[in-house]
Amino acid sequence: MTFGSHLARLIDVRGLDAAALAGRAATGEHEIRAVLDGGEPEPVLLRRLAPALGLHRSDLFLIADLPVPDDLSLVDPAARGRVDWLAWSLTYLPGAVAELHEFVGSLPPASRPPAAPPPRPLEQYPPGAGGLVLRLLHNRNLGWSGIAKYLFGAGGGPMLSASTIGMIGRGPKTLTPELLGGFAAVLDLTAGDLAALTDVEPALPAAPTRPGVAALLWDARRLTAAQVDQLHDRAHTIRHERAAEIGAGMRCGCPGPTAGEPRR
Repeated sequence: MTFGSHLARLIDVRGLDAAALAGRAATGEHEIRAVLDGGEPEPVLLRRLAPALGLHRSDLFLIADLPVPDDLSLVDPAARGRVDWLAWSLTYLPGAVAELHEFVGSLPPASRPPAAPPPRPLEQYPPGAGGLVLRLLHNRNLGWSGIAKYLFGAGGGPMLSASTIGMIGRGPKTLTPELLGGFAAVLDLTAGDLAALTDVEPALPAAPTRPGVAALLWDARRLTAAQVDQLHDRAHTIRHERAAEIGAGMRCGCPGPTAGEPRR
């Protein structure tokens, strides 16, 4: 599916036309129509279209199958595995999502590490619905394992293995209607938008089972690996502070933060 086809569907979902979108994006209608007719979108146009459509700018570059500009990319791809492991805390700790999101906002902007590594060979997906969805999820700094965890814990989807997630992107496993709603919840996209982008209709309108997780994941894109470690430390403290509110089998078995240790 070309970007023009994607854009036409996104416009239709919103009940707009080319002229209305051009007005929202403060651009010429002829530029919109040129893309709808199959033309390659200019980066400056994508930056204008994204907020007009209610989408993240970097996501729209991925939808257009174009490289994400440096200023819109992940601050530290090395933080990925650490973000994956936050899934347990965000799924099971009472009240942790709002508190940890606030903690993310309190962390200062960090310098971008030196050169980002190239995309991993196994994450270079062929064209198709599954590959697009996984590229969007990687744009939240999630690997296959993290995607599986958040699909189950935050998206209300089935429990899948990391390898099965990879097969969805690479083609052996089809992106099904049952999966679409869960992925939409993790991405903080409407099921209608994701259906428009993938040509897969969701089985049922889905709502995130852990509201706020998708927004936290997005804001955590600006964190370095060291800052995500601080986030883990805070989640660990919460797990001890609220031990009485969670089941015995989910309590941490370690002694807990040192007495008198300042809250982070």
